Amino acid sequence: MPIKLFLYWLFILIIEIYIVGEESIDELVSAGVSENAAAGIVKFDKKLQEPFEMEKTDPEGAKELEQVLHKEFTEYIENLSEYDQEAYQQFIKDKHAQLSIN
Repeated sequence: MPIKLFLYWLFILIIEIYIVGEESIDELVSAGVSENAAAGIVKFDKKLQEPFEMEKTDPEGAKELEQVLHKEFTEYIENLSEYDQEAYQQFIKDKHAQLSIN
């Protein structure tokens, strides 16, 4: 799967997962993601919830914010070490499999 398509897919998936708090950092670290990268991913998750909150009052602004955050998140993931990218990619695949089962 091309990296851009994969990053878009995991951006959408992270919205579905709603990663929050220390438990999620621990879960990412257990999956092999470094602690700093995991903390950054969790911070992005909190930002990614903002467009959903805006959608009822400002749909156009929410769409624009989502696009900006998608770009920032993609850049963040692309700038992680190869090891962190691979660990995070596997984490997302495992989460997707869990969601498909449930």
